[in-house]
Amino acid sequence: MKRRTFLAAGLSLPLVMSGVLPRRVHSETISDSPTYDLRGEALVRDMQRRCYRYFLEAVDPKTQLVADRAAADGSNYSRHASSAACGFGLASHAIAAQYGWAPREEIQGRVRTMLRSLSGIVAHEKGFVYHFFDIKTGKRALRSEASSVDTALMLAGAMSATVAFEDDSEIGRLTDQLYNRVEWSWLLGENGCLHMGYLPEIGILPHQWDQFSEHLILSLLAIGAPSHPIPPSSWDAWRREPVLSFNGQEFLSYPPLFVHQYPLAFFDFQNYRAPSGRSFYRNAQIAHHAHIDFLTRLGQKYPEQMGHYGADLWGITSSDSQFGYRDWGGPYKNDRVEPDREIDGTIVPSAAAGALAVMPQEALRTLEFQKAHFGEKIYGHYGFVNAFNPANGWVNPDVIGIDTGISLMMAENMLTGGLWNLFMQHPAAQRGLKLAGFTPTGTTVLTSSP
Repeated sequence: MKRRTFLAAGLSLPLVMSGVLPRRVHSETISDSPTYDLRGEALVRDMQRRCYRYFLEAVDPKTQLVADRAAADGSNYSRHASSAACGFGLASHAIAAQYGWAPREEIQGRVRTMLRSLSGIVAHEKGFVYHFFDIKTGKRALRSEASSVDTALMLAGAMSATVAFEDDSEIGRLTDQLYNRVEWSWLLGENGCLHMGYLPEIGILPHQWDQFSEHLILSLLAIGAPSHPIPPSSWDAWRREPVLSFNGQEFLSYPPLFVHQYPLAFFDFQNYRAPSGRSFYRNAQIAHHAHIDFLTRLGQKYPEQMGHYGADLWGITSSDSQFGYRDWGGPYKNDRVEPDREIDGTIVPSAAAGALAVMPQEALRTLEFQKAHFGEKIYGHYGFVNAFNPANGWVNPDVIGIDTGISLMMAENMLTGGLWNLFMQHPAAQRGLKLAGFTPTGTTVLTSSP
């Protein structure tokens, strides 16, 4: 079953790699027709519309900066925004405009306003935007760091919006301004790896993106940057570990599933291979299958607390829990089946929603199961809540902007390849891949089997 990506739309491989991509009428790449003819697709379309409400409502009306989190019923939202949530909001606006989920002129105006705010009032250090900032003033919030990866996610959304609204010169100019001002080389260590950020209290953070994680999108945008880029050799600088194995296949991983999903939401890795020959799309597929297997075995080992884990009910990634925020996931080590990182039976719907473009049948199956069995307790104004625990009845009263965003974006990539179509047309996306040594493989056939 071929995915409808920009390559499937008739672009030749030499043209793709040249960094010059023809513009198209985007309605030609967006379809409401079923992709997999599975029952869960109707739920996914409804989920997308509900998720998009978040980026219309959980924003400051004057700045359009996107709240980090909001009450699941839409009654209030946080006073601090998130740079990654703003990036996911820009990407969601780019998708919504193709469908008319709100008047195009209104969406375009919201994008302009948010980009003006990100460019004009939001605190940054040498172009690296703070992780959290006041939703009205843009001032640094929660003593957060100027984050390298969150800046990359913000820029990826802006790049997608630039392509979606290619006739709007201000959107393009503001995106270029945000991208050009980032001094990527400032956070580059002597070992060729980027540091995670900067804190005014201590300076550049000692922690680096030196092994597999969500930094793939950061590294490629820094390599392909129009100014202050890092050298292409930085792609080879980070360690290819941790390496795990599932059904005899090795894969790179880190416990929370979002580390696979965030880069893949923008970069169409299914059609490119890294210099080593690795497919990061295939890597993500194996990691997700290993995740389901890990949770299933965990449920069998601890049936009272986690017996609900299995093919029908799976998915944990960084999220709220009954006792605070958790950076959880799995597996951690080969053949280790223990509730590390305080896994307690919680389900995080965005773990499966963010997997829709990676393993559609399995993701659709659990999302429909979750809605059918838990209903309005977990599915409402903004779609699925951030997290819930079937074992004890706990339901998170909040949704989180980045989880709502990844759900909407990966649903679109599953159904139409729509966000890939937009982002991959930006010259910097192509430039980063080319300089890092990625090669195109042609349109692939999607498979769910590991």
